[in-house]
Amino acid sequence: MTKSVNVFRCRICGDPYIGTEAPSRCPFCGAKTNYFTEAANWDTSEFEVDLSEKTRSNLEAALELEINNAGFYECALNKAKAQGDEYYIAKFKALKKIEAEHASAICKFLKIETPTLPDTSCNIDAAVNTKEGWERENRAIKSYSTFRDEAVESRMKEFFGALVEIETDHLDLHAGII
Repeated sequence: MTKSVNVFRCRICGDPYIGTEAPSRCPFCGAKTNYFTEAANWDTSEFEVDLSEKTRSNLEAALELEINNAGFYECALNKAKAQGDEYYIAKFKALKKIEAEHASAICKFLKIETPTLPDTSCNIDAAVNTKEGWERENRAIKSYSTFRDEAVESRMKEFFGALVEIETDHLDLHAGII
């Protein structure tokens, strides 16, 4: 007998996933499987957090980081397309989507619309963009570690902790190339 298909929700980005089990990583935001719940058990207040001023400020800084990183990866994606490099097209496209999804999740907590991606410059060389991507991810990890430690809300500690895990995966992805 085969397993029945179910609907799961990611507690980090809120997006649904359909499968026989939760994925090892969220295909939208990159969160690990432990952040998934069956949709029937979804807590509709996941993004309803009474934010301290410090956490609100940190979320705003995180939004700026994520929007700028998504814009950078969009530029890198376009350069990879011009070069016809399928590996970097796939890599930068996935990273752009994930960073944009992080921005969207942050906006859910802030109760604001997701801003448009800025025009961000990058290099024509994918290896140079990978090095800059590594630097951007490293800055994000440091910021999110601080934001996690400064958060007084348990849900925000969890959220920023998940971002640290996800961005560390990105750091590892870049480190394999640089």
